[in-house]
Amino acid sequence: MSVLEQRRGVDVVFTDIDMPGSMDGLALAGRVAERWPRTRLVVTSGRAWLREAEALDDERFLPKPYRLPQLLEAIGAAA
Repeated sequence: MSVLEQRRGVDVVFTDIDMPGSMDGLALAGRVAERWPRTRLVVTSGRAWLREAEALDDERFLPKPYRLPQLLEAIGAAA
């Protein structure tokens, strides 16, 4: 969040659902969507049951494991 607050013009945020600290990737995605609605999101996870992330507005879910071409495609589609 602090990086987004300090910088302007962030087009895409790439986050894992599992993050250290008090905020997970889904919470981050929600906050980004509220504060910076034009910023696109790509959310990833290695947990198969987290596929509900696919239902988020304006987010794209990228399941792990993925290869570089898949990551580039997801970011390109989001941007």
